Amino acid sequence: MKRGRDRLVHARRLAMLWLARIGAGGRIALALTTLVLVAGGMTALLGEERYHPVAAGPALTPMEEEADASGADQPEDAGDEEAAETADLPARPGAAPPVPDAQATFPAQPPVTADTAKPAAPPTQVAALPAAPPRPLPPLVAAPAGTPVWKHFAVAAPAPNGHPRIVIVIDDMGVDRTRSEKVASLPGPLTLAWLPYARDLPQQTGKARANGHELIVHMPMEPTGKEDPGPGALLTRLDEATLRQRLATNLSAFQGFVGINNHMGSRFTADPTGMAVVMAELGARGLLFLDSRTTANTAAGPLSAHYQVPMLSRDVFLDHVMTAQGVAASLAKVEDIARKNGLAIAIGHPHDVTIAALTQWLPTLQEKGFQLVPLTAAVK
Repeated sequence: MKRGRDRLVHARRLAMLWLARIGAGGRIALALTTLVLVAGGMTALLGEERYHPVAAGPALTPMEEEADASGADQPEDAGDEEAAETADLPARPGAAPPVPDAQATFPAQPPVTADTAKPAAPPTQVAALPAAPPRPLPPLVAAPAGTPVWKHFAVAAPAPNGHPRIVIVIDDMGVDRTRSEKVASLPGPLTLAWLPYARDLPQQTGKARANGHELIVHMPMEPTGKEDPGPGALLTRLDEATLRQRLATNLSAFQGFVGINNHMGSRFTADPTGMAVVMAELGARGLLFLDSRTTANTAAGPLSAHYQVPMLSRDVFLDHVMTAQGVAASLAKVEDIARKNGLAIAIGHPHDVTIAALTQWLPTLQEKGFQLVPLTAAVK
C-alpha cells in the first residue's frame, strides 16, 4: 500500500515538473487538444446513423380495387355523363354544415320546431376568420293528409294541349353559385337538381322556386370508376342504417323538393340491396325518383314499382359533348324523341355552353309546337 502511494506521489511530481518546463503556451495547446478529442468522440457517438422504418399506408380495399373496372355495361353516353358532371366546376366547398336529421316518416321534411324557428345568435369570431352564419330553415307548410309530398310541392304545369312535352333537368346545382344563378334565371319551368352539400341551399333553392322552377335533390351515389361523388354519398359497402342516415341528412339540406335523382351512381343504382333501401325511404316520404341512367344495369325500375315510388328515366344528356355543336345536336335529339313519344326528358349541367344554348333554345319551344313542363307533369 505504501509503495503504491509513493509511486503516485512520484508521478505527480514528474507531471508538475513537465508542466513547468513546457510553459504557459504549451499548457494551453494541451488543453485545446484534449477538448478537440473529447468533442470529436461525442459527435461520433451522437451522430451515429440509425434506420427508422416508415409505416406503410393502408392497402386498397377490395371495393377500391373494383373501382378500377371500366363501365362496359353503361348506355351509349352514360360514361361521359359522370365525367361531364365534374368538368368545368370549381372545387367543392367541403361538407356542408351539419343539418338536423329528417323524420323517418311522412312528410319528407321535418316540421319546424320552436327551437329551429328561432335563429341562433351568431357565434363569436375567432381571430380574423368569420364564423359561419346561422342557417335557419324557412317555415314549411305540411302536405295535407293523404297528399304525396311530390304532388304537394309540384310546380304548376300548363294544361295538356296534345303537343309533345319536354322536361329539362339541370344537375349539379348549388356548388357554382354564379352559374347556378344564371340557370335559375332562365325561363321555366325547369327542374333543378341541387347537390345536398352545397352551401346556403335554403336561400338558393328558395329563389329558384320563386322563379317558377321545380326542385329535386341530386343525391350523391357511388360510381363505377374513381370519380368522387362528394360528401355523404350512398355507397354499396354501407349497411342499411348508415344508408338511411345519409339519406336523411341529404334530404334535410333544403325544403320544397319533389324527389331525387342520382349524382353519378353507376355502381350504386345497379345494386339491388342499396337501391331497395333508397326506394323504401322514398316511398315512405312520398317522393319520386328520376333515374339519370348512368348504367344500363339500373335496378331502379322493379324496386320503384315494389315500393310504389313514381319513377321517370332520362332520355338525353345535353352536354356529354361540351361544345356548342354538341349541345345543339342533343337538343335536336330531344325534339325528335318528344315528337315520336310525346315526351322527352333531358339532363344537362350548369356549364357555360349549356346555359348559352338553353338561353337561345327555350324561347323557341312554343313556336315549334312543344310544351315545356316540370318533371312532376311527366308522372303517369
